[in-house]
Amino acid sequence: MRDSRVTDSAESTELRIRLITAIVLLPVAILVSFAGGELFFALILPVMAIGMLEFYVMEKDTPTQGSSLTGIPTGIAVVTAFYLNDHSIWQQALVIGIVGTFLLEFARHPTQIGRALAQVGTTFCGVLYVAFPAAFMVSIRNAPQDGLIWVFVVFAITWGADTFGYVVGRTLGNKKLAPMISPNKTVEGAIGAMLGAWIPAGLLLVFTGVLQPILIPMVAVGPLLAIGGDLFESAMKRFFRIKDSYVAGFNVFPGHGGVLDRIDALVWVASWVFLYLSAVGLL
Repeated sequence: MRDSRVTDSAESTELRIRLITAIVLLPVAILVSFAGGELFFALILPVMAIGMLEFYVMEKDTPTQGSSLTGIPTGIAVVTAFYLNDHSIWQQALVIGIVGTFLLEFARHPTQIGRALAQVGTTFCGVLYVAFPAAFMVSIRNAPQDGLIWVFVVFAITWGADTFGYVVGRTLGNKKLAPMISPNKTVEGAIGAMLGAWIPAGLLLVFTGVLQPILIPMVAVGPLLAIGGDLFESAMKRFFRIKDSYVAGFNVFPGHGGVLDRIDALVWVASWVFLYLSAVGLL
């Protein structure tokens, strides 16, 4: 039986490392967002690449493991296309990537066409799950009007949900939200996450003068997707029987697991905000 004092000490140490990492990285993310342009693109690209690598390594030693050799270059092309606002680039990249992945995997297993097709599918799941949300963030920031505000709305929803969900869950959490997927998530934490996202996002829209009724559904649904994104990544880790998503040598967020552990909610929220703003004609 483990000494509870040892467990509490380990949790305190982990929390301290998480806080130090956040204190260092949050100002960087905010300043780079203000800068926009090439600097924002230069930050998004490596984070995206590491996230995709983690996604493929998560499936390590399974017959349908995606290919980082074709998936990551395709992801880079997708993000670059959105940065340049040239959609023909990512469309061509997808076609080349699909063909290249199939030929690569078929060459490795020439008698297993079904396996090669499955690996094409998982490879492009990585592109859809990580690269497109990263591309959406770049496109949001590059919007000719209010791009910086929309980026901070994404951050407010994601960080607000994550922070308040964590704090409320630890202090008041009692009823389990999804014990089979993530035992530490609670209903109380989820309620805290929603309030913690709605309030800062709403205040941001009010004080920047861009609040209008059409944006209410976007903000209302945002934290639900943040919670769903967190649970989805937890389900993936549980399925592949891993604790954290990070790849040895690429753990850029000490105390926070891997890149996917940090952007699991962001990828869903960014996709939602991009698609919603595009649909209502504000992007």
